[in-house]
Amino acid sequence: MTTEVLQTKTKQAAKLMEGFARRTGLINGQEDPSSRYLWTDAFAVNSFFGLYHITADASYRERAFRLIDLVHEYLGKYHPGDKRKGWISGLSNEKAELHPTAGGLRIGKSLPERTGSESFNEQLEWERDGQYFHYLTKWINTLYQAENESEDYRYSRWAAELLAATSAFIVNGNQDPRMYWKMDAELSQPLVSSMGAHDPLEGLICTAGIIRRFPDRKSEFDYMLSAFNRMCEGQTWITSDPLGIGGLLTDCVRAFILKKEDLHLSLDPEQLLKESIQSINNYQRNNRWEGASQRLAFRECGLSLGVRIFRGMKQKLNIPGISNAQMQCYELLANEIEDFWMDTRNQKAGTWKSHININSVTLAASLIACNHPEVFLGIPHKT
Repeated sequence: MTTEVLQTKTKQAAKLMEGFARRTGLINGQEDPSSRYLWTDAFAVNSFFGLYHITADASYRERAFRLIDLVHEYLGKYHPGDKRKGWISGLSNEKAELHPTAGGLRIGKSLPERTGSESFNEQLEWERDGQYFHYLTKWINTLYQAENESEDYRYSRWAAELLAATSAFIVNGNQDPRMYWKMDAELSQPLVSSMGAHDPLEGLICTAGIIRRFPDRKSEFDYMLSAFNRMCEGQTWITSDPLGIGGLLTDCVRAFILKKEDLHLSLDPEQLLKESIQSINNYQRNNRWEGASQRLAFRECGLSLGVRIFRGMKQKLNIPGISNAQMQCYELLANEIEDFWMDTRNQKAGTWKSHININSVTLAASLIACNHPEVFLGIPHKT
């Protein structure tokens, strides 16, 4: 990729992130709590870090850390429409400000979580709040990266406290462990009992990351490490979901990094890579491109982001098992996705406008990862 192309992608990403910052109050100082959404904000923080590294503009770094504070302030407390008030951890204001992730973090949905008196409605549940395990793992990785950027110990401590809180998602941990997909704000009961396809994989990698950062606390997280290991044993991670494929490619890179740790993980990076390649090959073979109104940008850009991260780290980590010709093919796919959604005509589609923040941020992240993929890995420095 030429210098000119990289500069163009950086300018495009900066414009997208500027729009996100204005819409959600990061620039004008009039923050809108309803704009906070954990998944989007996790990628936004890392995107701001990436822009800072590429441009040396300190305002991007400032926005990243400001956004972390806002997420903790708003998503660490009950939904504005909830009768309950205060921090979901149950801590006092003074203690919660020191431990903002101790009770987990809300998703940031528009509707409060379902109460015990309300019947389950599958469609409506998508709009209701609570806590998602896979959103929490994204924030854990973001906090890892925040410490890498600042050398401020608080961020990795908050990551460890958040991981400890997620143990509530694990059931039957000592026998045949499984996980809940969605829990209530207090992590006291499941809202959706089924298990997310890649949640155990995300959990294993996050737990390994914490132990890498805090080796003296391994015994504290042995229960979670053991449970995630058992849930991952014999699993296949092949998926047809573009967002899931991008996540697999990113987790593959993380797995190659963590392979060097003596943690006895039931995770073979080479096998994970094979399943990632099979997934993306199937996607390319079976996908039929539709118009913008039939496509979801954030899912496709999640795939292109994974390609960019993998491509950027492949040589640095000497990752085997994929040829240059294959990699070029995947890069063409990423280019196609980014170019399609950067086209202002496609941004007029309802599927773009109705998810404008998450679409803009994931597209920006993919563009930024062409230059600086490391910020999206969130692997803590080894101590």
